[in-house]
Amino acid sequence: MKVTFNKIAQEENEYAVINAYDRSSSIDTAIGLLENGEQIISGFRDDERIPLRLSQIYYFEAVDDKCFAYTKDSCLEIKSRLYEIEQSLDFRFFRCSKSMICNIRKIKSVKAESNARMRAELLNGEIVVISRSYVKELKKKLGL
Repeated sequence: MKVTFNKIAQEENEYAVINAYDRSSSIDTAIGLLENGEQIISGFRDDERIPLRLSQIYYFEAVDDKCFAYTKDSCLEIKSRLYEIEQSLDFRFFRCSKSMICNIRKIKSVKAESNARMRAELLNGEIVVISRSYVKELKKKLGL
């Protein structure tokens, strides 16, 4: 997609125009970012609330009835269920197993495994297994 930036005088009102054939989820995300800024999710560590931008999050995981968000170098508890988080996420995230949602933009490489599963290496070096029932969605999102 071609992007053009035009600088205007400071006294003029800022505005954005998007020209597209169809309104897709990526267009909706761009509109949301322009109108509201990036979505923030609150994470908790030792009862301290820490705001997280979605772009910081590598994956969400449910473990023992608790949900956690993993960033490059930390893990924070999220006070929501995984399915509730999934409903609020945009096209950058996909369900990769029953207990995990992964950020597609944080995937460094993927490799096929036995039993029709896939293994994804994330930018922070962690390995995530994509269950066979979610491999098709991953391939679609990656254009494979």
